[in-house]
Amino acid sequence: MLTLKRFGITTGAAAAAAAKAAALYARRIEAKAVVVPTPIGLRLEVSVERQYREGEWSCAEVRKFSGDNPDVLDGAVIKACFTPGEAPLRIIGGRGVGIATRPGLPVPPGEFAINPVPRAMIAEAVAEAGYRGGTVVIEVPDGERLAELTMNKDVGVVGGISILGTTGLEMPVSDEDYVRHVEAELKYVRTASEVVVVASGNRAVEFSRARWGDIVVKVGDLIGEAVRMAAEMGFSEIIVAGLPAKLAKVAAGALNTHSRLCDARVEAVAHAAVLAGVPPEVVRAAAESSSVGEALVRLDRFRGRVLEVLARRAKERLSKYAGREVKVVIFYDNGEIAAQT
Repeated sequence: MLTLKRFGITTGAAAAAAAKAAALYARRIEAKAVVVPTPIGLRLEVSVERQYREGEWSCAEVRKFSGDNPDVLDGAVIKACFTPGEAPLRIIGGRGVGIATRPGLPVPPGEFAINPVPRAMIAEAVAEAGYRGGTVVIEVPDGERLAELTMNKDVGVVGGISILGTTGLEMPVSDEDYVRHVEAELKYVRTASEVVVVASGNRAVEFSRARWGDIVVKVGDLIGEAVRMAAEMGFSEIIVAGLPAKLAKVAAGALNTHSRLCDARVEAVAHAAVLAGVPPEVVRAAAESSSVGEALVRLDRFRGRVLEVLARRAKERLSKYAGREVKVVIFYDNGEIAAQT
């Protein structure tokens, strides 16, 4: 029986809610909850824990909740302080928000780790409260401690957590119960199509649907299991689509790509670089990277060749597991195809 899962909200959605509550308090409007927009068109109602003044700043706090998604940040306080001013709105980090220190991340080195989509959500939420300009400071009071329980330091974010999210929602996609959901989605697509696209995450799904339409199934970390089920259902063509970091794990042999089970991303990129004939000094630089994004920056003009090797090796792993041919497409962060088999 399919179990209904509780959705959570991303740190980006929590930050947007706190920012809107803080902006409302600047107008002396008290709120027990606020509704914030998301990039997928849904609006989320988030409870407000408190609103208060700190000098000339209006502040508010909300708690991030993760639903049934295992997350060390579940229950963490996300705080925003706002002061009106001229447009455009400035969004900066404060206590407990990490700083990017290495290339290849969604924000450049030296900036607070508040990703582009959450920034847009925060700006839209504040605009709904009646302000186009001013300054918002996002803080996570327990962020430095919580960051030690995450992979932030490994990828080059230090001093706190990241403010993340591409949809505003968190849906559990890594536990075994999710297999039944994926199976149901595959069966639905099979009723209308001989072709299925198995996509790993939100951006992969977005890019895939723009290219292939409604034959895309989001599978999270369960790439191998989804491919096996698709093969058993008799699809004539199975395409696996994802971004480099996720498919680097598959190339290394990880059919469940959750970080608690496998984290050989950079090693897989370095190995692919060797196979692609990249000069040793460049391979070494890639191998010393803390993330796939940083490794791809360091590979520079060789990155295309390396991604082609990764796609080929992922195809080999998945095809062997499925017992039939599986195609692989790797997207860049902007939605362009980086490599395909």
